Amino acid sequence: MNIIQNFNTFDYFPFQPEFEILSDYYIEYKQRNSDHSTTLFYQFKINRDLMNPMSVIPDGCIDILFYCDPDSPSADVCGSVLKYKTINFQANCEYFGVRFLPKQETQHFKYSMKEVINRQIPLADMVKIGPTIMERLINERDFRRRIKLFKEEIGINIFACNELPAIIEYSLDKIYSSKGNVNMNQLAAETGYSTRYLRKQFDAHVGMPPKLFSQIVRFQNSLHMLLNKRAFTVWDVINENGYFDQSHLINEFKKFGYMTPNEFIDAVSGNCQTQYNVIDI
Repeated sequence: MNIIQNFNTFDYFPFQPEFEILSDYYIEYKQRNSDHSTTLFYQFKINRDLMNPMSVIPDGCIDILFYCDPDSPSADVCGSVLKYKTINFQANCEYFGVRFLPKQETQHFKYSMKEVINRQIPLADMVKIGPTIMERLINERDFRRRIKLFKEEIGINIFACNELPAIIEYSLDKIYSSKGNVNMNQLAAETGYSTRYLRKQFDAHVGMPPKLFSQIVRFQNSLHMLLNKRAFTVWDVINENGYFDQSHLINEFKKFGYMTPNEFIDAVSGNCQTQYNVIDI
């Protein structure tokens, strides 16, 4: 007998630290949706050529990123990377992005979630868009009006329905609320399905195995705590996120190809130049 139940989602949302640290300005707005998921709208600009490209890290999310250059506009759907990679962003150009978790799965994309992981695909190849909508969004200068335009003209088609199987919805909520500390055998037992069936459903609707997704959630939670270094020590991060010891924490960071925890703290302390704003709408 299946025992899928309602589960209160932990207020979790991953981030890309270098977007916020290395941009000359960064602004964001988090929208809480009726299904208890969150959509992040953000905008940033780099006013000079960076000595090194920006890094993106695993976050388990999908981003729609608009390159707002009137002369050469573009928009891509970017699936979560599985290991950090660098991206060259254009100096003196504004970027507008929309980031969402797998819980907001869309059935309107022409590619499956698994096909999107670790890839960057033109938005026009993923979903049908009216010929003037892209131009209007790129030419719009106000962040709030860009959000409104996206929601009314693009998002309404992408997020028209949320029909995730109950096993996936329950599993995602459990992973988020436990900060990624979930035993897959236990999760399968709680949902009433086999681990094989659980992995198959995750491949279809999340794009990666549940164990890897859980590790990414734990990694992201650790980064959030390390950002608040005045409130948390490295040992707080280890204990709160279920790592065995400091070596376990460091090895997981290395698995995703990013800095060690101490290197991350130093980078955040020394490189933050951003005019940062979080807005209410």
